[in-house]
Formats: sequence, structure tokens, C-alpha cells
Amino acid sequence: MHEIPCARIMYAALHNMEISNLRRIDKCRLTAFLKYLDSKDADQASRECLMVFKTLLYTCPDFTYDTALDAQSGLQAILNSVCFDNVEPDHMIRLKPILDQGANITVYARYIKSVLDRNDKTLNSILMDIWTHLGPNVLKLPVSIHEKSIEVNPVVFEKTVLSTISLWQIKDLIDMCSKSPLVFQTCSSIFNELLIKLDFSDKFMNFLISFINSVKSQCENDNIDYIDLYPSKCRYILTLRAIRNENSSLVPKHCLYEEVEKFALHHPRESMCLISHFPDLYVPN
Repeated sequence: MHEIPCARIMYAALHNMEISNLRRIDKCRLTAFLKYLDSKDADQASRECLMVFKTLLYTCPDFTYDTALDAQSGLQAILNSVCFDNVEPDHMIRLKPILDQGANITVYARYIKSVLDRNDKTLNSILMDIWTHLGPNVLKLPVSIHEKSIEVNPVVFEKTVLSTISLWQIKDLIDMCSKSPLVFQTCSSIFNELLIKLDFSDKFMNFLISFINSVKSQCENDNIDYIDLYPSKCRYILTLRAIRNENSSLVPKHCLYEEVEKFALHHPRESMCLISHFPDLYVPN
């Protein structure tokens, strides 16, 4: 595997410091060494190397550097051991280019969680860059990360949904929606906005119905009640619909329609969502 320049320089420097794979990194010595390097004029490669050294200051206390590892694996080991919650905000921003060179999805998930937990607008600005860098791999982040992004920076999640649609990478989004009411409801809101903007296009309506059916099927496969994905105010309508589908004599069509009409009077936005997901709930004039 191709070695990244700053990792190769870092490894040479670490060997010169005689850090063996049997010792923990002496952070006092490393801090003193960094102060010395900071005082020197440096080229770009040396500055990148210095950034990796600074990252070592945030590794967990029992981290052991292994000189037997190649540069790429060694950088990965360092990033796996970084305690991001202890990293200063300015260095969090500077860490991103290093992550882009050597981090896996697990490291990104911890890094993103730390950014979101801080709810610092200056840090949130780098989330879009991360989403762009990860591309389709964003959908491989834990559902909890997407739930947190909805709460802290909903624009990021909207980017996830819109990118998923444009690239037709729907399967992972369906899986996420089946596991999280928050993700499902937010995704549904985004789809409803698109439906309105597209003037209730038949093509998008068909896509939406297919998407909802796929989420419903995924829930059934995982032994989850899909009705629980919806806001509590919507559930009794869906429960009546489910009962009618099982036994139409228990809930006649006119009774279901009466409940839908009452619901629409008090909750027009939610009723539009339900009808777009389940067209059979539409009450004809």
C-alpha cells in the first residue's frame, strides 16, 4: 500500500527518538520535542509530520507504539487510540486532513460523535467536508451518529438523504429508517418537501411508496412494528388501517375515512404524509 508522506516522515522521527514497541510514549518528552519543532521554520511535509506528533498527545494512556508496523497501519493504530473528546477544538479541525489519509469508518464515527457532542458551530462547519469525503460510506456510520446529526446539524442529514436519492443507494437508507423513528420521520419530512416541490410527480410518488413498502418489509424481517416508526399522533390511524386490512368487517371503510378526515383537520401536514405513504387512506370527494 502506498505510504503517505507525513506518516513516512513521522515513522523515521519516531525511530530516531528510540520509541520501542515495548514502551508507552513519554508524553512529557514528546511535548518538549514539539515545542522545539514549533520554533523551527518547516516545509509542508514537516508541518504535516508535526501534526501527527501532536495527535499522539491525545492517545489513550495505555497506547503502545509498534515500530514493526508499516506507515499506513501505524497511522491507523494511532488514530484508533486517539481520545477525540480531549482534543482541543483548533486541533480537531487540523486533525481532519490526517483522518482523510488514514482513518477507517470506525475512527470517523468517533471523531464525528465528538464534534456533534460539542455542538460547536465552528466545528460543525467541517462536517460537510467529512460527508463529501466519505461519500456513500456515510451510510455505513452508526444510526446513532445520524440521529445526533439530525439534532445538532440537520442540514448534514438532509445532504445524506439527497445524495442517497441522487446516487440510488437506497438500501442502506432503508435499513437506517427501519431502525430509528427519528431517522425515518426526518427522512419522511424531507421526502414530503420534495414531493411538494415536484408538484406531486407520479414518478416521485411511486418512488416514495416503494421506499415506504421497503422500510415496512425490512421492519417485518427484523420483527419490528413499522407503525412505531411514526409519530404517536399518527399511530391510531395506521392501527385502524392495519386492522381493516386484516378484517374489513371490524373497521368498515367509511369508519376509517371518517377518522382520516378528523385527523386531517387537526394535523394537515401529518395527514399528507400518511396519505403519500399509504394512498389507500385518501378520502375521495
